[in-house]
Amino acid sequence: MKFKPKLLYILTTLLSLTLASCMEWDYGDVVEDFNATGSGLFITNEGNFQYGNATLSYYDPATNQVQNEVFFRANGMKLGDVAQSMSIYDNKGWIVVNNSHVIFAIDLNTFKEVGRIEDLTSPRYIHFLSDEKAYVTQLWDNRIFIVNPKKYEITGYIQVPDMTMESGSTEQMVQYGKYVYCNCWSYQNRIIKIDTDTDEVVDQLTVGIQPTSLVMDKYDKMWTITDGGYEGSPYG
Repeated sequence: MKFKPKLLYILTTLLSLTLASCMEWDYGDVVEDFNATGSGLFITNEGNFQYGNATLSYYDPATNQVQNEVFFRANGMKLGDVAQSMSIYDNKGWIVVNNSHVIFAIDLNTFKEVGRIEDLTSPRYIHFLSDEKAYVTQLWDNRIFIVNPKKYEITGYIQVPDMTMESGSTEQMVQYGKYVYCNCWSYQNRIIKIDTDTDEVVDQLTVGIQPTSLVMDKYDKMWTITDGGYEGSPYG
């Protein structure tokens, strides 16, 4: 079990994680109209692994009211299996649904889907470099996916050295200048440095066992937390 706080009006609730078969979205008939103007808080509710019951909630601090299941109510379909994280960019909300292998883009006011990026392995987080380029980290994949947010398509990959598909795990990302730093989490113990001009890993730093998160503070210092593994783990 992991708990990952996110900034920029986002709160991510995590319950479990792993990889399984594709999710089939169930389409409904009832679609509600929302108009969430002003500042609010999006809450991704991960749900139970393999149950496809992830949801999205919206909290309005002006009224102290919470609207639940807003993605389903606005789109007439379920969000999917394991809502891992959410980011806000280009006036859209980008919801990364790990075990459904998809990222949904939604309108921030109506919560309606405006696009999706599919055929991802097991996406964890998305980091935007520009309007036409973003990185998506993966679980059980030794690649970071490069995507075009405007076209909602995969455009390339970053190969992470010394990592197999079975032990592949890249997680959260922060940027300093032209470099993106990413913690390698499950069965890993390092932070990698990516040159965004060449889309290549150019350096790495060994840290403790399984760094679970990565942030950069206002003094441009990076901080990571390692979980230390668990008893009986083949990694230690």
